[in-house]
Amino acid sequence: MPSTNLTLTRSDIAQEARLRVEEALRSHDPHLQETYYTFADKTILPTYLDSGASRATIDTHETFWTVTGEALRLFPAFGASMSFMRSRFARDVHHADESGAHVGGIHILPRVGFSDEQRLQDVKACGETRVGTALGVNESGTFLEALFEQPNFCFASIDIAHGANAAVLPVLEKISDLGVSQGVILGNVGSIEGFLYAYWLMKLSGFEHIVIKVGIGPGSVCTTRINTGVGVGQFTLLEKINAAKRELGIDDVQIISDGGVNTAGDFVKALALSDAVMMGKFFAGGSFEDEVLIWEEGKLTGVHLYGMASVMVTEKRNYIEGSTQTLRSFHHDAKEAILRLREGLQSAMTYVNAHTLPEFKANVRFVTNSAAAITESGVH
Repeated sequence: MPSTNLTLTRSDIAQEARLRVEEALRSHDPHLQETYYTFADKTILPTYLDSGASRATIDTHETFWTVTGEALRLFPAFGASMSFMRSRFARDVHHADESGAHVGGIHILPRVGFSDEQRLQDVKACGETRVGTALGVNESGTFLEALFEQPNFCFASIDIAHGANAAVLPVLEKISDLGVSQGVILGNVGSIEGFLYAYWLMKLSGFEHIVIKVGIGPGSVCTTRINTGVGVGQFTLLEKINAAKRELGIDDVQIISDGGVNTAGDFVKALALSDAVMMGKFFAGGSFEDEVLIWEEGKLTGVHLYGMASVMVTEKRNYIEGSTQTLRSFHHDAKEAILRLREGLQSAMTYVNAHTLPEFKANVRFVTNSAAAITESGVH
């Protein structure tokens, strides 16, 4: 049965969501701290390990609910919805070990620049690999119906620049009308107000196990903050949203931290404050599409990355939120990247006496570093 609250119109939901945000913020001031930090500014304080556990015994899986209502355990790394990260990348990032068990993360296939038929073909090209797909606010009902019929389709990610936006209500309604109430991701948000508004838009629309994507402008090829002045440091943003969740008693929502990850250590720090982490640049390697791979004398020597906005608006001479860069340091493929992330996370968990992700998040304490301490962190 459709899960939408049929007693509320879209206008009612938008108004009620705003009122609930205002009510929540009367008892919670989100602007007490004016300095927002990035992952580079913070490190985890090591404590002790009293069990003598090895990295191999550490559980690094998180559970997410899919569009079919299945509880899916996966390594909490999401591939960003970039046009050069398609079915090849999805298969590699969600790979299986020798026993056949899936040990990788999950990919959200892109939408910008592709027809509905191409997007469906991308899902089908993944075979049995579990995937998600990015959605806009104007998706056709016919496309959504065909998409949700795909047996390997797990997550619908409503992916717009400003996710705390009543414009998402029509697509939420269409999804709900298909009988779907889980496995839907909404993003992106960049403040406590935005997080709460997106939460209530989904909650009032009848969705359960809500997932919200957090981050405005931290991506390596995203220039939103430069060109619009909008956005804050990702680390503090996650801290504030987590604090608001605790203080307001909101426990039915998961957070995906989107952007700002340059190293496995950044991934670990982001995961301490979220339920999963979305990355693009970190995954750069041979699993990307041929269009961005740079070959010299038969060897892969670089990866050329670009922001989606920079590509899509070039013809209009309107550069708003994107840039380009060429990487000469990259992973062989997405499997190698996942291995590096997992090993970094497992090691970090042993430093704070944690054997599971809930224990890790409970035990982590962060410290703020001086400029000299940040320099000391790397090779010098």
